[in-house]
Amino acid sequence: MKFIIKHEIRGRIRIHLGMESLCIQKADILCAYFYSIEGVTKAKVYERTGDGVLFFTSERDKVIKALQKFSFHENENRTAKSTDKTGRAMSHFYEEQLANKVLTRIITKLFFPKFFQVAMTCIRSLPYIKAALCSIGKGRMDVSVLDGTAIFVSMVRRDFGTASSIMFLLGIGELLEEWTHKKSVDDLARSMALDVKKVWLKKSEEEVLVPIEEVEEGALITVRVGSRIPLDGIVKYGEAMVNQASFTGEPLPVRKEQGSYVYGGTVIEEGELTFQV
Repeated sequence: MKFIIKHEIRGRIRIHLGMESLCIQKADILCAYFYSIEGVTKAKVYERTGDGVLFFTSERDKVIKALQKFSFHENENRTAKSTDKTGRAMSHFYEEQLANKVLTRIITKLFFPKFFQVAMTCIRSLPYIKAALCSIGKGRMDVSVLDGTAIFVSMVRRDFGTASSIMFLLGIGELLEEWTHKKSVDDLARSMALDVKKVWLKKSEEEVLVPIEEVEEGALITVRVGSRIPLDGIVKYGEAMVNQASFTGEPLPVRKEQGSYVYGGTVIEEGELTFQV
């Protein structure tokens, strides 16, 4: 891959790929490749400008050589981290929705005749008024009642411009609320996601470091102090104090011994154990 180094400091480098922009799929592929480079701790791809930023702890020359070897064609099947991919696609979706709402508003106000704007305002007001009436019928005084009342009163006063503006702002607010909620859920999933790539698989009397994708049900996995338990299972050998705060909310570590259940995502604070997946 050909690229230009735009900025560089110790442990951080910013490159430009020579492309004006990248599609979401290519940006995800490139980001996944960045994370696969040995020593890279954090990476970011800016698809709008065709730039990439890498933070690394390994030697600079090794990172540069790894970047030079990259090819989109050879990495088409590479799977990007699901949290990053979902976040990128979601952001693009809501940015487009927001831009479409604003653009539609501007075009309607500038180019459509007055009678058409009034008719559209009346049609768009129906769901708000209906929601307000439903809430009143159930004996509730909630936000929908306030929204419907403001729109209805504006239309009764023949102030259709105000009614239209209220519905436009409510639509923008609902869109931003939905975007914020989904982004929060996505960020939470990212923070709780396990980032375990390899585990110590016990075979006979030996322990072999293998990718977690190769672990099958019934396999024996050894985990030592300070390590995160990668999968759920039952302890076969050893004893350990396990921090389960991320799973159960318990503030104190729990003792695990032969026959005890262990859960993926928890951390061993003391001891060592071997469990069956």
